[in-house]
Amino acid sequence: MARAAGWHGLPPTTHQFVPPIQLEAPTSGITESTSPAPALWVDLEYPTGSRQTVRGFAMAWTSTAVLAQWVEFSIAREAWVRPDQCTRRELPRRSAPDA
Repeated sequence: MARAAGWHGLPPTTHQFVPPIQLEAPTSGITESTSPAPALWVDLEYPTGSRQTVRGFAMAWTSTAVLAQWVEFSIAREAWVRPDQCTRRELPRRSAPDA
């Protein structure tokens, strides 16, 4: 018997999620991205002093902050971070299907 498509087994646990250090959300001068949002490498910093680089997207920005979004434990996460924590990354181009 074929199994139905979708999630099988226990979903990933999220109790180990620790939010990174983030800036206060700016209240003015915010530029929101348009689709597709710019792809980034984001260097997240944590209260423990540890760091993690994640693949993310710039959802909005100001001259002093970037709203980065990434997926961790199968959930989209967001944090306002310093611009120096972000590096643009290139996404592979999709080739058109053969006609």
